Amino acid sequence: MVNLILYLVLCCIICVPLLNLNMFVTTTVAGKKMHEALYTLFLAVLCGFIISIIPYIGLLSIKAIEFSKVSLLLTFENTIYTILFSFVSFLLLSTIGKVAVKPSRYNTNKKKGITPYLVLSVVVAAFILLYIVYLLDRVYSIPLYINNVNVLYSITLLTTSIYNIARIIEHLHIDRLMINRGITYKKSSTFFTIFSISFGSTIYMFIQSLFQATGFSIVMVSIISLLVLFIITINYIENQLIYQNGTVENQNMKLKINEQQYRSLFQYNPDAIFILDLEGNFKEVNPSALTLTGYNLREVLQLKITDLVLKEETEGLVAFLHEVLKGSSICFETFIYTKDAQRVNLNITATQIKIDDSITGIYVIAQDVTEQNQVQDKVNYLAYHDELTGLLNRRGIYGQVDEQINKGSNFVTILMDVDMFKDINDHLGHAAGDTLLKLIAKRFQNTIKDRGLIGRLGGDEFLICFTEMKSSAEVKCLIKDIQTDMKRPFKIAGVQKEITLSIGVSYYPSDGDDCDTLIKHADMAMYAAKKAGRNNFSEYESCLEKDMLSKITMYEEIKNAIQEEQFELYYQPKHSVKDENIVGAEALIRWQHPEKGFISPGEFIPLAEDTDLIIPLGNWVIRKAFRQYKEWNTISPIDFHLSINISPKQFIDDNFIPFLLRSVEEFSVSPEKIDLEITESLAIENTELTLEKINQLKKIGFKITMDDFGTGYTSLTYLSKFPLDRIKIDQSFIRDITSNKNHAAIVQSLVSVAKNLDIKVTAEGVETKEQLLYLQEWDCDEIQGYYYSKPIPSISFGEYHLENMKIYLMT
Repeated sequence: MVNLILYLVLCCIICVPLLNLNMFVTTTVAGKKMHEALYTLFLAVLCGFIISIIPYIGLLSIKAIEFSKVSLLLTFENTIYTILFSFVSFLLLSTIGKVAVKPSRYNTNKKKGITPYLVLSVVVAAFILLYIVYLLDRVYSIPLYINNVNVLYSITLLTTSIYNIARIIEHLHIDRLMINRGITYKKSSTFFTIFSISFGSTIYMFIQSLFQATGFSIVMVSIISLLVLFIITINYIENQLIYQNGTVENQNMKLKINEQQYRSLFQYNPDAIFILDLEGNFKEVNPSALTLTGYNLREVLQLKITDLVLKEETEGLVAFLHEVLKGSSICFETFIYTKDAQRVNLNITATQIKIDDSITGIYVIAQDVTEQNQVQDKVNYLAYHDELTGLLNRRGIYGQVDEQINKGSNFVTILMDVDMFKDINDHLGHAAGDTLLKLIAKRFQNTIKDRGLIGRLGGDEFLICFTEMKSSAEVKCLIKDIQTDMKRPFKIAGVQKEITLSIGVSYYPSDGDDCDTLIKHADMAMYAAKKAGRNNFSEYESCLEKDMLSKITMYEEIKNAIQEEQFELYYQPKHSVKDENIVGAEALIRWQHPEKGFISPGEFIPLAEDTDLIIPLGNWVIRKAFRQYKEWNTISPIDFHLSINISPKQFIDDNFIPFLLRSVEEFSVSPEKIDLEITESLAIENTELTLEKINQLKKIGFKITMDDFGTGYTSLTYLSKFPLDRIKIDQSFIRDITSNKNHAAIVQSLVSVAKNLDIKVTAEGVETKEQLLYLQEWDCDEIQGYYYSKPIPSISFGEYHLENMKIYLMT
């Protein structure tokens, strides 16, 4: 079976490239110019090589002959005869069968019929089988068993296979030459691969039959591959006919439309049409021409076309009309004055009128482009200016920066971003945001004046090209002026609003010698300013690029780590405050990098959050945690819940809940045992959507926990607004409850409020007995922290759970 597979693979490796080579040659310029006889010889070489080498490989495959220098030389010697046979066959096909071998638009369009291809297929098939018999009987003197039925069966299959590929190649040429459909290498290779299998398996089967050793598998391969070849041939030809019919229908429809358009071209054309005699007199006009000029028909027919233009334009117009009379159809723009002295811009198309090969006049179509020109002027303006603020847009300011670079003078690019602009849009509306941007642009113009160029890159980003820079101190002075000017409150939507800017600065040429580099470096500096606390400015430094490259590298490493499953999950137990039994386990991701070693979640989680990687990473955590939970439950029934942290991006993703449901079903995990931990920021920034999704999840049975409660801006009202099952008090409060009265009061109050709302409370980061006693006294529900256990691998957690169960049962 292995020999058969290798044989068929070799058949494909040989046949597919050679047949594709034939297709390629006919598409090249040299191939198109190739003489018919030369192309016939080229095709004969390809076919002769295939006819001789495939049987040789088949004989080697069934070990009828041995691979040797002698057998190889005999094969190449026989190849010459097969090439000669192929060449003669193709010549006869061309001369007697009247079928051109070389494809061309003319030849491809001629109807050939079935007979030439069928005769050629039978002859080639018979030649191949006779060649095999001759090779074994006369050349290698191997006794053979020839069965007429097998011979007939083989020649039928081989003929059909060759006929099909001949028709496929013909129709591939039709696609390329006649109907201009592209022939992809993938499409032709698919056809040629199926043919190679059919062709090769039939030869293999015939050789086996000569030794009375025909296998069932090769017979099935031969029949099935031929059937597939036949089906794809019929399907391809049918698809081609459908396409051609559709093309013909489209052409008929176009002809019909053109006829109708021609009939209404003059009378109902919205453009003005004038028919002039050889002297330029109006002989006939359509109604649109009367509307355009303001004259009635009698008045127009008394005028010449030159009467409608200024005298200084007459010479140019007459020159254009003379060009038309010489035989050119021309288009040009001019303008005329209407009866009431209004100027109208026209796009003129003029062509000569011929009757019996004599030029009798000029046919003029005049399109009013006055409004269009006005629009084009506006488009040209907007191509380089921001529609909202009137400043230069991205293209405009980039062009100005390039001009400054070409001048070779030193200058500064200052990139500015409005801090917290999204909040203004969210709370006051986009209209208020647009108003603010216009006011900011005006203040920029008042501050910068003629010292530089200002552009709006998009959103709330502005770029200043400071062209009058003499020193770094002068740049800082300008930035201070801008910041001072922005401190004055803006009045928008009836409220006073103060804004701040994050500003990044790059210098030409020290920070970059092209526009893209300068702005990229200014952008890096700006984000450094944001990171430093907003309302700040930062100048570009080379270390910023290193940080950016580090993030890009980390991004690729995270992608690779997800694919290679370099991550693993650790589990930290949650214990009941009352009886110390395990009531839950939180799944925590860890990354053991193959080269860098352990990488803290604090390094890669924020980057994943800033990109879309957090969703596939979060999905991996869910599946991994569910699989582990199922394994634990299989070893020993467990009654604790599994907590999984869900990022805001993942939570609001449309596919989150469907993915969660598929995973629950796949791992047979009860939703009631799954605790989804969400963040405070999610509740604040996407309140309505978060509430809607929480309600959906609660109906299914999932538990919802708000993680790190109290560290953000969450109001206690959120506890009553969201149907939470538990809250987790952040360890920053728990750490100091024994020594900080304020933290102790906050924790005690949170526990009390949650209890009254029937919400369980989990205390994070419990590390000492004293902390535990405080929490027991306040009736906290669950404890999580190093006092009991740090996060541990799944195997260790299983052992920890069994040990805890023994202790629990003993007590």
